[in-house]
Amino acid sequence: MTNFKDFIKTYKPQVEAALVAETTKPEKALISNYEEDAAYEKALQYALLTPGKRLRPLLALAVIDSFGQDIDGQAVKAASAIEWVHAYSLVHDDLPEMDNDAYRRGKLSVHALYGPALAVLVGDALQANAYAILSSLTAISAEQQVKMVATLANRSGAFGMVYGQVLDMRNHDAKGIGEVGSMERVEAFSNLMKVYQMKTADLLVAAALIGGHYLGLGQEALLHLERYATKLGIIFQIQDDIDDYEQDVKEDVVSFVRFYGLEESKKMVADLLDQAHGALADLKAVDGRFDPALLTDLIDLIGA
Repeated sequence: MTNFKDFIKTYKPQVEAALVAETTKPEKALISNYEEDAAYEKALQYALLTPGKRLRPLLALAVIDSFGQDIDGQAVKAASAIEWVHAYSLVHDDLPEMDNDAYRRGKLSVHALYGPALAVLVGDALQANAYAILSSLTAISAEQQVKMVATLANRSGAFGMVYGQVLDMRNHDAKGIGEVGSMERVEAFSNLMKVYQMKTADLLVAAALIGGHYLGLGQEALLHLERYATKLGIIFQIQDDIDDYEQDVKEDVVSFVRFYGLEESKKMVADLLDQAHGALADLKAVDGRFDPALLTDLIDLIGA
């Protein structure tokens, strides 16, 4: 398959079915005294199935597909773990003490529907269960599992996505960015790019690398996948800034477009698109099994 929209139609339902199953069928031999709790499981599913493309698990699956390996239930399960972490980050980001958002993609956020206390606990549950899912895989070696767990933990944890949110909390006042050429402006821009890398790109990198670890790819191939996913994440965020420019001006939010303007931001996206394509070309040169068509289509879809 070479069209990412078709790929979404095929595998998004499989990812979502896995998410539902994972909330209702825990590994009973590994837990103490959990009994079916429909209200709690409904809250987990509400957080996990917030409307979206499931980009991160689908990226992991797209990497697997791009090397000619069939996508079976174990691959879908591995990819679904990333969505548990992504969902946890959204639940916590929306909390009153964080971004204070009552809605997420047109639906009530978890804390607005279930209350802040349960929202915190749901977020905690989502994060922890991602690692239970990865550790339960049977189709890959223990070494591959450890690499997947370490990748997701480091990219999403204390010095990855979480720290990106710490920085983002300092990033909501455009009045502090200073004049052009000022040290304040340089520092604000550096902080913003760290947010883009850690809060957005790092989880996409984790997704791509989890796909690579599932395949048992070598280090050089993994480095090219990391380059690709990093560029993809920055493109995703700058494109989002372009789309939200008027709203960001109204709310006085620091963004890439606020620094450089619309035209320069569009040029940066074009440059990053070229770099992402270059990473795929380098990956193809390293491993002849790799077909770049599907991941190329994803670049074009995000950069459109």
